[in-house]
Parts: sequence; C-alpha cells; structure tokens
Amino acid sequence: MAYEITRDYIRTGNSRPGINIGTVRFIVSHDTGNPGSTAYGNRNYFDTQQPSASAHTFIDDNYILEIIPLNEIAYHVRPSVPGDNRRYGANANDAAIGVELCHGGGINFQLAYDRYVWYHAYLCDRFNLNPNSDIIAHATLDPSRRTDPIGILRSNGISWSMFIDDVVEELRDFSGEVDEDTPSNPTPSRPQRPTATSRLPIGEGDSGLFVRDVQQQLIDAGYGLPRFGADGIFGEETENAVMRFQRNYNLAVDGLVGPVTISKLQQVLQQKVSAPDFPLPNGILRRGDQGNAVKQVQRALNQINFKPGAIDGIYGPNTEDAVRRFQSMYAALANDGIYGPNTRRYIRMELNE
Repeated sequence: MAYEITRDYIRTGNSRPGINIGTVRFIVSHDTGNPGSTAYGNRNYFDTQQPSASAHTFIDDNYILEIIPLNEIAYHVRPSVPGDNRRYGANANDAAIGVELCHGGGINFQLAYDRYVWYHAYLCDRFNLNPNSDIIAHATLDPSRRTDPIGILRSNGISWSMFIDDVVEELRDFSGEVDEDTPSNPTPSRPQRPTATSRLPIGEGDSGLFVRDVQQQLIDAGYGLPRFGADGIFGEETENAVMRFQRNYNLAVDGLVGPVTISKLQQVLQQKVSAPDFPLPNGILRRGDQGNAVKQVQRALNQINFKPGAIDGIYGPNTEDAVRRFQSMYAALANDGIYGPNTRRYIRMELNE
C-alpha cells in the first residue's frame, strides 16, 4: 500500500542549514534512540532547539514526516567517520537522506516499521537507488558509537538483512502512489484520526496527535492524567498538569505548552532514562552469576532495547545472549557474552546518548 507523506519543514538554522544536497547517492537508516519520542515530537524539538544535528524524515505509527526538504542536507552522521566516503565517495551529510524510526513508549512498532520499509522503497524509487547496496545503517558507518537501527530492529525480531529484503519486496511492487505536492499537515487518510499540530504554544481547546504526545510525556514525567489520560484533547486536566509541571520547574505558569515548557519536559524525560537511573556494577559477570549486580546489568540492557528476559538477577542464557547481541554492535568488544569493564563502558555510553 502507499502511505501519505507529510511535509512540515523546520525553520532554517543549525538543524536545517538550507544547503543544497546535490546528487542523492544513498540512504542512512537511523532510529531515534529515545523511546517514545514521536515524529512530531522530534520535529518540534529540532525546530525550537536547533541543535547542530538533524535528519530528513521521522517515522512513527501515524506519520512519515519530512522535516527537511530532500534537496537539502541534514546533519545525521558524524563527518569524521570514514565509512561513507570509502563506500560512496561522499560524506553522508552531503549525499544521503537520513531516515529516523520512532519506537517505544506508546508507538506501535509494526505500524511504524511498515511505514519505515515503504519510505525506504519510495526513496529508492525516487532516486534510482539499489536497496542492497545503497541503504546503510548508521551503526555500520559509526560502529564505535551507534547501534541504530540494527539494535531496535533486532529487539523486535528483525535482522538487518530481513529489513533490506522487506524493502526489496516493497520496491518490487511499488506503486509510487504519493502526492509530491503534499502540503504540511494534510488531511489524514483515516478521518477518525485526530489531526496533528506543530504550532506552539498549544493550550486548552487544542487537540490532535501532538497534544496526545505531550500528554503522554506529562504522564511519563510523573504528572498523571487519571480522568482522561492521553486522549489528544487539551482540556482542564491537561492544563492543570502543565501548570504543576511549570511550577515545579520554575517556569512561567500559564498552562500553555510552548518552546520553553516542551524543552524542559523533554529534558526531564531524558534524565529519567539516563545513566544515573541505571547504575552499572564494576568487575566481571558471566553465565551462572546471581545477585543485584546482575539485575543492574539486566535493567540497563532492557533500557537500551537488548532485552535480557526477566529482570531476575540470574545471569542465564537469555542475559548472556543479550550481552552478546550488544557486544556484536561494536568492533572493539569481544563477542563472548561476558560483562566486563569494556562492555560496561559501551553500555554506559549508550545510556548517556
């Protein structure tokens, strides 16, 4: 099936320099690395915060959202890594489209994955690319720092080769039924689905997917919405939660979610899943070990989507396999399933990303 592409571009700045990309030679596949962050949540972050990083497209279970035009560059791969130049004769930021998969939290992985596969096929069709040679994982270009999207795909039972096979199959039957002139925030293909908004601030009376995203973030940050939950409608309950959040973090208490409030909310959520909440033991642990130290490793592996099974403090075959899968993402690590100082360092690095 063909999916709708939403084009809602961020303003020019550090994240969108407005430089022409030239010839598109390949695609770099990413995932956001921030469970629960949606396509529009990322769009608003890059638009308001303007970090010197970006990607062209973010995909979740509702949207294929292009935030930077495909004829402009985006900063999605470190320029110092050599793999892109060796393989394609060009820096990824100058010659590749960066595509991010949103996952975790309330995002339906299968729906997001289906769109992710279709969009890769769409890009291959549009730019005359070969999926087998012209799609590359971020982890392959920057293996010392990144696992995306291979790690999250594997945690959902999909190997990299299976993903490429899915793109090849989609491209074989590709219809190309997509409107190249799709405006920002088009009418959703399913009328019952609430529309999204990227205009800030949002407040009482607003509704849509972005409102629902903010509500879920408030809940995750500890500001419950017991009556209506994340229903996509900004009512009195949501306004009160926003005001409590603003008061607790010394922000202007107006009940509106603007750039400052949403930035602080994302900062709080990032801190909740960062390294201090996942202490890692020193020393060496291997199959057969038991205790709280093993639990700490299991919790950390679970957080970075290398599922070890039950968090039971038993270093059994599932935990060993999770460690081994994590180690396989880094050339510098021995793929032995044993937790030691080097593995600890790389897990800590992933937790701090």
